[in-house]
Amino acid sequence: MSTTAAHTHDNRPTAYAAPHAETYSLEEVVRISGLDAGTLRWYEDQGLIEGAAEDPYGVRAYSPVHLRWLEFLNHLRSTGMSPAAMNHYVELYRAGDSTIAARRELLQDHRDVLRARAADFAATLRYLDWKIGFYLEREAALVRAGASAASAAEA
Repeated sequence: MSTTAAHTHDNRPTAYAAPHAETYSLEEVVRISGLDAGTLRWYEDQGLIEGAAEDPYGVRAYSPVHLRWLEFLNHLRSTGMSPAAMNHYVELYRAGDSTIAARRELLQDHRDVLRARAADFAATLRYLDWKIGFYLEREAALVRAGASAASAAEA
């Protein structure tokens, strides 16, 4: 799902608060999540989400829980969390409430990495802004110099 997904007033993703149909088809999950079917299958193959139930005709039926997991995993993936770390989180989750502290710590550690990366990006953006400003000044100086040379040649 898009990392720009809407959130409720208490900052919960909308997948937690909005009413849902009982199940979703593969096509609906692809449309809602923004994932392609191959990526969805990859999440299942990696064990990051439980496989969808299939009816007697082989039609896959995803639940609202699948959508919430996909939204969460997409946020982690978009921040560069490795599949191994995502798998570790899922294993901790499946182990139950005794792992809440470990899950929180894993997310806090990842957040710390992201904050450091954000600071690096901010510094790089400041440098690029300076460099772009430098080039804008040089271009303007060259235009002025060209205009002066042209008017001197006409004189």
